[in-house]
Amino acid sequence: MTPLIVLAAAACVPVVLALVFRVSAVKLFVSMSAGYLLVQFVGDDAGLAAGAFIRGANTPMATQIALLLAPTLFTLLLMRKSLPSSKLPLHILPLIAIGASLAVLTLPLVPSHIQKQVFDAPHGDVLRDAQDVAVALAAVLTLVLMWATGRNKEDKKRGKH
Repeated sequence: MTPLIVLAAAACVPVVLALVFRVSAVKLFVSMSAGYLLVQFVGDDAGLAAGAFIRGANTPMATQIALLLAPTLFTLLLMRKSLPSSKLPLHILPLIAIGASLAVLTLPLVPSHIQKQVFDAPHGDVLRDAQDVAVALAAVLTLVLMWATGRNKEDKKRGKH
């Protein structure tokens, strides 16, 4: 049960930080996606490069986790207070889905014995089956949020020329 609690806590941390720092869910989703792309296309090479300087069996894994999380962490720090407080309630559901997606994307990067503990937990099979749903839900909710709130007042005033 402990691995599921740690995973749930890891999913809640970016949500709470985004709400406290008032960062847009759209910006956070783009950062999470960028981190995932970095892991997919640069992760192995970055792990080898880090392994040349840092000795340890977990260096490639730690490097890939850092690649995944770094864009999200930098976005949280650099884009703080970029979302008006009045729009914050609209971002809660997408942020929750993004937090779940980030946890789901991090899970394959951790050692296999930790993955086994998570999936062998009482509700671990539900988590395994819901991985694609979490990512798809985050994408859809973020797109809907972007389409609903993406235009500012100047864009609406301009209209057709």
